Amino acid sequence: MKYTLYSIFVFVCLSSFFPSLLKGQDKNRHYVRTRLMTKDDGSSFRETITYYNSFGLNDEIREIGASPQGNDLQTFVGYDGAFRKVSESLPRPVGNTNFYNDSNPESYTVYEHSELNRVRESYGPGQTWRENGKSVKYTYLYNTKTGDDHCYCLSAKDVGEDIKVEVKSYDANEVSILRTTDEDGNVTDQFTDHEGKLILTRQKANGIPHDTYIVYDDHGRKRVVLPPLAADALGGHSTFMCSQVEAVQLYGYLYYYDERDRCIKKKLPGCEPIYYVYDRCNYLVLKQDGNDREAGRWQSFQYDRLGRQVIWGFMTRNKTHADWIRICKNLDLRIYFIGASYGSENYGYTSVPRISYLCTPLIINYYDDYEYTTIFNEFIGFLNRPGYYSSFSASSLTSRDKLTGQVVALLNDPFKRDYIAYYYDQRGCEVQSTMNSAFGFRNYTFTNYDFIGQPVSVRKEHTSIYRDTPPASVDDVDHILTYEYEYDHAGRLSKLYQTYDNDAKVLVAKYEYDEVGRLEKKLLHNETATSTYKYNVRGWPTEINEPRMSQKIYYNENLPQGVTPLYNGNIPCLSNTADNNLTSHFTYDGLNRLVSTKQYRPDGRFIETPEKFTYDKMGNVLTIERSYYDPYPDYLNEMTIQYHGNQIKKVTDESRGHDYYVLRYQDAANKDIEYFYDSNGNLVKNLDNKIGFIKYNIINLPEAVAFNDGNLLTYSYMADGRKVRDSYGSFPIRTSTPLDSIVNNTDPYITEHNDWSEDYYYSGRLYRIATPEGFIRFVNRVGYSIFYSMKDHVGSFRGYWEPGHANGPITFSYPSYHPSGIIYRKPYTDVPFALGGKEFMGTNNLDEYFFGARTMYAIMNRFNQMDPLCEDYYSVSPYAYCNNNPVNAIDPDGRDYRLTIDKENNRMIVTAMYYASTQDFGSAQQAVDFWNKQSGNYIYKTKEGDYTLDFSLSVIEVPTDESMNVAQRSSVVTEAFRADKSGIANIYEVVSSFKDSNKNGVTVNGNHIGVKYSRQDENTGAHEVGHTLGLTHSSFGLMTSSSTDPYRSLDLNTVGLKDMITYPIRGKSNSEGRGVAGEGHLSVFNFSYSIGSSYYSVSKWGKIRRR
Repeated sequence: MKYTLYSIFVFVCLSSFFPSLLKGQDKNRHYVRTRLMTKDDGSSFRETITYYNSFGLNDEIREIGASPQGNDLQTFVGYDGAFRKVSESLPRPVGNTNFYNDSNPESYTVYEHSELNRVRESYGPGQTWRENGKSVKYTYLYNTKTGDDHCYCLSAKDVGEDIKVEVKSYDANEVSILRTTDEDGNVTDQFTDHEGKLILTRQKANGIPHDTYIVYDDHGRKRVVLPPLAADALGGHSTFMCSQVEAVQLYGYLYYYDERDRCIKKKLPGCEPIYYVYDRCNYLVLKQDGNDREAGRWQSFQYDRLGRQVIWGFMTRNKTHADWIRICKNLDLRIYFIGASYGSENYGYTSVPRISYLCTPLIINYYDDYEYTTIFNEFIGFLNRPGYYSSFSASSLTSRDKLTGQVVALLNDPFKRDYIAYYYDQRGCEVQSTMNSAFGFRNYTFTNYDFIGQPVSVRKEHTSIYRDTPPASVDDVDHILTYEYEYDHAGRLSKLYQTYDNDAKVLVAKYEYDEVGRLEKKLLHNETATSTYKYNVRGWPTEINEPRMSQKIYYNENLPQGVTPLYNGNIPCLSNTADNNLTSHFTYDGLNRLVSTKQYRPDGRFIETPEKFTYDKMGNVLTIERSYYDPYPDYLNEMTIQYHGNQIKKVTDESRGHDYYVLRYQDAANKDIEYFYDSNGNLVKNLDNKIGFIKYNIINLPEAVAFNDGNLLTYSYMADGRKVRDSYGSFPIRTSTPLDSIVNNTDPYITEHNDWSEDYYYSGRLYRIATPEGFIRFVNRVGYSIFYSMKDHVGSFRGYWEPGHANGPITFSYPSYHPSGIIYRKPYTDVPFALGGKEFMGTNNLDEYFFGARTMYAIMNRFNQMDPLCEDYYSVSPYAYCNNNPVNAIDPDGRDYRLTIDKENNRMIVTAMYYASTQDFGSAQQAVDFWNKQSGNYIYKTKEGDYTLDFSLSVIEVPTDESMNVAQRSSVVTEAFRADKSGIANIYEVVSSFKDSNKNGVTVNGNHIGVKYSRQDENTGAHEVGHTLGLTHSSFGLMTSSSTDPYRSLDLNTVGLKDMITYPIRGKSNSEGRGVAGEGHLSVFNFSYSIGSSYYSVSKWGKIRRR
């Protein structure tokens, strides 16, 4: 769907032409003035002026009146004599040159003394970095025949159903090496061949190389990826078959393609293969992983004529992969909506070919209008509420191209469903949603927006299933939560109000910012309590002061005695009053993995709970040692872990003692094999923790956990991954009854359960409602209290406090953590949140976190299921948490673009939207501006005529404040992204670092961009935006894999631009960029065509030419 951005006017002015009409500009300089109107009468706007020097280079950006005090914010850009960007300052208020109290508040780039203009060093802001020479350094080398810079020459080809890899060695100087050394001396080498393909990434820890090879075939397709422990097996082979080398099967990634270069089979480490089936239009229509195969099912995907996914579900048909390929290869399986008038055999969609109606749907999507409400009586129509949008008409065009309704099945019972309707105003903003849930809860949300689309009022209504009498009508609700938002002149959230039912309005928080927009103070609960925040010159948090908690974070300044400063973003030391004023010290290896921690009491003499970790080359933890000195060491954990591939085989813990509230490893068994996994790599049995069997659903989330002692836990999820119920019970222990039969029929054993319905949590009665700054807790059916949460720098729950007491807030529930973030004492069950703010599931000593997409074993901080995004981090174990750096990183929970052809005006418009937090908005806008500036520069030439290529990309700012840690901001942005129904939405985030420290930016699933904080330059962001537009890496220009190519921001590869156009025309996704490149969808304006012929309305054989 195209997104229309209202009232943005750009005035390009030469001050020498209109000096008398312009105010606030330097009349002696060229500039571009941009105004974002914030009121419909044009009386209020946000203004930015970009100045250019005599050579047309941008040398200053001024945000007019953007600071909280109304001062202009200036950013300066410096160039050398060769017109290369060498410096860029941080924003600062006009007239305050020492705002950051630092003599070097700008980034700085040093180039080689050569004609190649290659970057030699890159400094981020900060005098401490500059005076200590702590830059990111780049060295350009070539391979050697032997020695440290040796590189194998690998090639792959098909031999029957297997892949054959030939192993040779490159001669000297055949392969280019980019050596990147970070601020703390950690080295990463990237080896690229003469075509620019990345073939090897080498990192070192303690001098030991960790190699990850990518193997291509003759067509340039990625066929095999060999992570470090698989790459170690190369030395003993000249040629090998992948199926015959155990290390490749356990650690490697294998890809198989059909004659149209579509990936039809994929094998992940330690898992059974995943099969893919496409129709003739190149849409993925069937998928089957290892667990699907055992269950005799295929996952089914159905699309409408515009390429939008309308049905996802499963079918049980006894056909092989080859059978389905043969059946589907010549079929166009797209369907279209026909409504109830022709029957509802396929839920209002056509079922031709007949393969369509064989599917049991799990998610059904409806677009454009509301005719689907005639098929299901369970949908709730538009509701009128005073003060909220009331001009809805089902026949209006406000919902065109938007998701208007969804049917989402309960995975445990697909015939129980959520029925969700979405309603929009004339600007396309979602003003209302209604949900009739599978268990009978009802939730309605009403939203008012200001002129530029920021929410100013949100009303949430809820109807419970635990009420005494059934609701008399859809308007009969039990609870109402209303939020009101106020913003300052620059769009920063300034006040948040909350009203529960008919009680008094509460000022939840008043937000105050420093002059560059960083949150420095929150006044909570009617301004009765205060939180403050401090930062260093790079914006990294250095101090967090909550009403009952204070945390100090050290990097390289003002360090306690004995702490080694770090400059690459790792935290060497922090202190927290929630940890009894203990100070924690951290040590990392060359791969930025946490290897040891220590804690000191305030007197600096007494050591508590030191930790030590060792790893294999994949980042699997080999040993964990934790002890408590009081005054002699008491080992809480002394664990040795054995693996089969990346999967745990056996754990031995030599520690002794047990306290229910202190987390210790159970170690209940002593078998050769104590951990068991299924075909998808999910943990299904843990003998040490007395878990007899775990059953998983179709999205690899645990559905039932049966313990050997007769206890049983079950979980219910909706098909979109929401957990809506957990239950507890017990079953009679009979040796003749297999546990897997019990978890397949749990109902007779359940004795109690808890329910989630959006923000509402029930435990037999309404128990808790989640709020933006904490929660509301109920002590009985009537009384309630408001609580506020305390969290540290990574979002870990540190307790909660209740306002309104004479002697100040009362604090409750201090979870205890080891320095590594691994929980020490379990949280109280009434507020079960801990690491990263995730739910801690401690019933029956399960001791796991629920992360939404996976569960994690708390004692090890290790996931029990494969990382769904493991292909973005080949060198790291799919089970590792944050690349074993939980002190500095968090684990976030992963649409594309649209090509519109305007035949009447001979234009092609590429449209996409990018959701970004307030903090990341500037970086995202800069990246998007690069592409929008390309509009009109290129032509798509065909026999029937030429088309001008235009870009219409936009950034949607999601209001966030500096009090939010990275996890909280990511959660808010992700929520806004998921709520978007346009089909062209993406996420843009700036992060401190990646698991692969050499990466400056990544794009996940074709729609989720991450850009490293230190590389927020125009070309890095624009490069990642290019991936969302369907582009893969090229050998030169913007899309080269080398972020140091000085021409990356200047050149676009016309071959890549052609792919951006022709893939949507052909209805094909870029299989080479699967998991990275976005998928385009085609829309045709001003052209009449019959259904089925739209692919060929414009030639797919055109060529791109620059004007």
